[in-house]
Amino acid sequence: QLSGFPEMQSASDQDGHQTRAIPLRKVVILLAGMVAAVLAVVVIAGTARNSLQTSQIAATGQIADAYSVSKDVEFWGGDLMCVTKVKSAQACCDICCNTVPFALVTVKPDAYVWKDENHHSNHNNWCCCKNFVLSHPQRNDHAVSGKCPP
Repeated sequence: QLSGFPEMQSASDQDGHQTRAIPLRKVVILLAGMVAAVLAVVVIAGTARNSLQTSQIAATGQIADAYSVSKDVEFWGGDLMCVTKVKSAQACCDICCNTVPFALVTVKPDAYVWKDENHHSNHNNWCCCKNFVLSHPQRNDHAVSGKCPP
């Protein structure tokens, strides 16, 4: 016994049996494990509901839905086919939105981009028919993009 400190006594239950106290360290570890498990479930559930791809597609859809024709926006990617020497965005829309899947074109286009005669590459007056969910918007001062009507 240390001088000045009372001797520790063990606790007992109602029947007189010795009981043991759980060390504080084990309690802290157990609580930390439970908190970590709850946080892991919350993170996994949040990621499953709001993945990056879903939010990118939603953002692309919001831009296209807000404007039936988006000037100075190029839907980049998702190309199904391209046609040269198309004189207007409306002509491009007519081509893409009336294309029927056949032969090498196996997916019906649901969007388009037209690049005007001032485009900086050799893709002037190009019309590209798109699979919208595989595209993403980017600024292009010499492009007009749109979604096909349902």
